[in-house]
Amino acid sequence: MRRVRTLTLVLALLGLVVLPRGGAAAPLGLQLTDDPDIAFFFVDVSYNAAGDVLSAMGFALTLEHPAGVVSNIVGGTLDIAASIDGLGNPGAGTLSIIGTVPTLGFNSGVLLTGTLQDFGFLPAGGDPLEFLFNVVAGDAAGLYGGVGSSFGVILSGTLFPGTFGSDFDNSGSFGMGFGDVAPPIPEPGSEILFAAGLFLVIAYLGARGGHTVEAS
Repeated sequence: MRRVRTLTLVLALLGLVVLPRGGAAAPLGLQLTDDPDIAFFFVDVSYNAAGDVLSAMGFALTLEHPAGVVSNIVGGTLDIAASIDGLGNPGAGTLSIIGTVPTLGFNSGVLLTGTLQDFGFLPAGGDPLEFLFNVVAGDAAGLYGGVGSSFGVILSGTLFPGTFGSDFDNSGSFGMGFGDVAPPIPEPGSEILFAAGLFLVIAYLGARGGHTVEAS
């Protein structure tokens, strides 16, 4: 029965190194890039634990575009609604930035909309809360690579307690929205663990010396 046992061990090792880790989310490590950036102020960030709903509602005040010119957003608002469970894992979510920038010809009233791609936070609490969206539509979509590109939002001053086990609310938050975002940082050590596990499998098979023992 040695062949069967060898196969079982190999599968067990592979399962050990490739199965995803459960648990709470982690920081995305988004990096604020050069313009164009949208500045948000007086943002009310709140979480309803019973409904698993995280929301951020405030004002979108300025847009700094590629020419380095800062333009005021007329009637600018920010609205984020996201489903975040008690462990901080994201579900569905939406982004809506309303307003006009007449100097850029953005007059429809909708600057940017998007759907939630990922969410990150510091498990110890504090700043920032990070959102990654897929761009769906809006006058400013072209500034950020168009439909399907990524748009990041970093919020600070949220007084995030470090857990989604209970409600929290803070109306003094602020933040930045930006395109061309850096990709989320992979889980530390995941590639190393996979490589190490694969090496163990290869080493084990090599130690067998190619000998085959028929199952009885």
